[in-house]
Amino acid sequence: MKVLSKSRFKIGLSCPNKLFFSGNKSYKNKEDDNTFLASLAEGGFQVEALARLSYPGGHFIDAPYGAYQKAYNQTLELLKLDEVVIYEAAFLYDGLFVMTDILEKKGNQVRLIEVKAKSFDSTQANTFIGTRGDIRSGWRPYLFDIAFQRYVAKKCIPELHFEAFFLMADKSKVATIDDLNQMFRLPVNGDIRKDVEVLISPEEAQKTSVLSEVNVTEIVDLIIKDKYKYSENLSFSQAIVLLKNNYQNNSYSNWPTNYSKCKSCEFKIGLDQKKAGFKSGFEYCFSKQHNWTETDFNLPNVFEIWNFRGQKLLEENRLFLHQLNQEDFKVVEEPNAMSSRERRWIQVEKTLETNPAPYVEKTALKEEMDSWTFPLHFIDFETSAVALPFNKGRHPYEQVAFQFSHHMCHADGTIKHASEYINANPGEFPNFKFVAALKKSLDNDQGTIFRFATHENSILNAIKDQLNDSDYPEKDELIRFIKTITTPRSKDLDHWITKRPMVDLRLIILDYYYNPLTKGSNSIKAVLPAILNTCDFLKNKYSKPISEINLTSINFDEKHLWIQIKDQKVINPYKLLPPIFTEFSKEELEHFISGLDTISDGGAALTAYSKLQFVDMSIKERDSIKKSLFKYCELDTLAMVMIYEHLKTLV
Repeated sequence: MKVLSKSRFKIGLSCPNKLFFSGNKSYKNKEDDNTFLASLAEGGFQVEALARLSYPGGHFIDAPYGAYQKAYNQTLELLKLDEVVIYEAAFLYDGLFVMTDILEKKGNQVRLIEVKAKSFDSTQANTFIGTRGDIRSGWRPYLFDIAFQRYVAKKCIPELHFEAFFLMADKSKVATIDDLNQMFRLPVNGDIRKDVEVLISPEEAQKTSVLSEVNVTEIVDLIIKDKYKYSENLSFSQAIVLLKNNYQNNSYSNWPTNYSKCKSCEFKIGLDQKKAGFKSGFEYCFSKQHNWTETDFNLPNVFEIWNFRGQKLLEENRLFLHQLNQEDFKVVEEPNAMSSRERRWIQVEKTLETNPAPYVEKTALKEEMDSWTFPLHFIDFETSAVALPFNKGRHPYEQVAFQFSHHMCHADGTIKHASEYINANPGEFPNFKFVAALKKSLDNDQGTIFRFATHENSILNAIKDQLNDSDYPEKDELIRFIKTITTPRSKDLDHWITKRPMVDLRLIILDYYYNPLTKGSNSIKAVLPAILNTCDFLKNKYSKPISEINLTSINFDEKHLWIQIKDQKVINPYKLLPPIFTEFSKEELEHFISGLDTISDGGAALTAYSKLQFVDMSIKERDSIKKSLFKYCELDTLAMVMIYEHLKTLV
C-alpha cells in the first residue's frame, strides 16, 4: 500500500512536484549527500532520545517499514488503556499515514508531541506568528507537519480530544551537567531511532533538560480550518487530497514553477550526477511547463545569476540570458567598486561573450591592497553548534570553536603555515583556550588579518559574550584582544573602535573581482577552483611539490602536490584531500565506529568533532580523524593565500 506519510506531506508542502521526484529513484536529491544536513539529523535523534526521558515508560511501536496497518493496530491496542505513553504512535486513515514522536493519553485527552531539534527562545513572545498575523516562514513547515498529524489522528479516532505540542531545544536554558550530549550515543548498526545508547537516568535528564514544551493547538486548529492555507488557492484539506492522489498514482502535479524555489530545488542536479545516470527534476519541470528542449538546458539561464530575483522574468518567459538587457538589472555604477546590480550584469555579459577572463576593478583593488600591512595573516575557524550542549552551563546551539588554521605571507613572498589549534577532547569546553591560542598567534605584529565571509567575526563576538558571563582568569585580556580585530554587532551596547579590523576577503572579491568560472558563486569552494584554472602563476607554482616552492606546511609532507591537472583543468584541491584512514588495515577498518571516510567540507568537519565527543573509539582512530581535520583546515587558509596571490598578479 502506498500512503502519504508526514515526511511525504512535508516534501509536498515545499512543492507538490517534488513528490513525483521523491518517489522515483531515478531522480537524484542533492541533499542526500549534504554532510551538514546529515550532522543535523544525527543531533535530532539525540534530542528525540532526551525527549523520551521526559515521558518515561513509553511503548515503542515496533513495526517494519511499510507495515502501516500493523503499526496502526499496535497503536489502537495501546490506546485502549486509560493512561499510556507511546513512542512513534501510528495513525492510518484513507491513504494517509502519520507517526507521532511522543503520544501521551490520559482518559479522553491526548497530547501529540512533535520533537524538534530546531531551537526557540521560550522567553520571547510571538515565536510563530509575525507582526502581520501570518505564520513566520521558518515555522510554516513544522506547524503544517503537526497539523497534518492532528488531522489524521482525529479522522482515525474522532472521540478523542487531541492537542498539539512542540518539544524543542530552548535557547534560554542551560545544561546543568557536563557531557549532556555525550549521554546519547548513536548506534553504528541498528535502528538509529530506537537504539540510541542512553547513559543518563530519566530523573537526571529531566533535571538538566534543555528542552521546553510549547502548546500549538490553537495555531494548528486555524491551519485545519484554513485560516492559514496551503496556498492562495488551495485549502489545507484540498492540499492533502491533491498530494495523496498524485503520490499514490505517481502523477506529476504540474505545480507552477517559482523562481526562488526552482533555483534552490534539491532535484536540480549537476553534470557529475547526470553522468552517474540520475535525472534532473528541475529539467523535468521546465520541459513540461516551459517546453525547454535539451538544447535549451545547455543555454545560460537566469537561475545562474548571483543573488538575483527573477520571478518577473519567469512570468514573462524570458529565462535565457540572451533575452535580457541592462534595463532588467537597473544597473547602478558605484565609484571604485562593483555594485550588486553591476556585478550581475557583468556576469551576463561575460557569459554571453563566452569570455573567461576575470573582470577586475584594478585601480580600486590596488588601492585596497596597498593599504594592507605585512606580514599578512589568513585565519579560518571550524566550529560546532549542537542542540544538546557538550558542556555544563552552555545553551542549545551555542557556538563551540574547536579549531583554527593560520597562514602568514611575508613581503618577500614567503608563505608559512604559521600555527594551528585543535581541541577535540571529550567534555572540554575549548572556546577560551581557542582565543588564547589565536591571540598568541596574531599578537606578534600588526599585520593585516584576513577572513573569508563573516563567520570568524561572528564566532569571536559570540566568545566575547561567553567570556563576559564567565569567571575565566584571563577574560579581560582576551576580550580586549577580540575587540582589537572584530567589528561590533548592532546589538552590542559598547560599540568599540576596532584597531586592527579583519579584512573580509569575500567582500574584496565581491567589490573588485568577478571570475566567470564561478558562475556567480562567491563561496571559497567555488572561487578557489576558478582562480586556479584562470591563473597561470598559481598553476605553475602549486603543481610543484611543497619542497620546491617558498612555502611551509605543518600537515603535508614535502612531496605533496597542492594541485593536479587533468584534461587541462585543475582538479579541485579539496577533492585531493586524502581519506582519513589511509594507514589502517582492512581488518581494522571493519571495527571502526566513527562512520567517517573523508573531511572535505565544513559539514564533515563538525560531524567529526561531534563524533570525537560522544563516540567511543580507539586512540589510533581518534588521532587519524584529528589529522584529517588539520589537513582540511590548513587547505582552507592556504586557499585564501592563493586567492590573495592571484589578486596580486592582477594589479
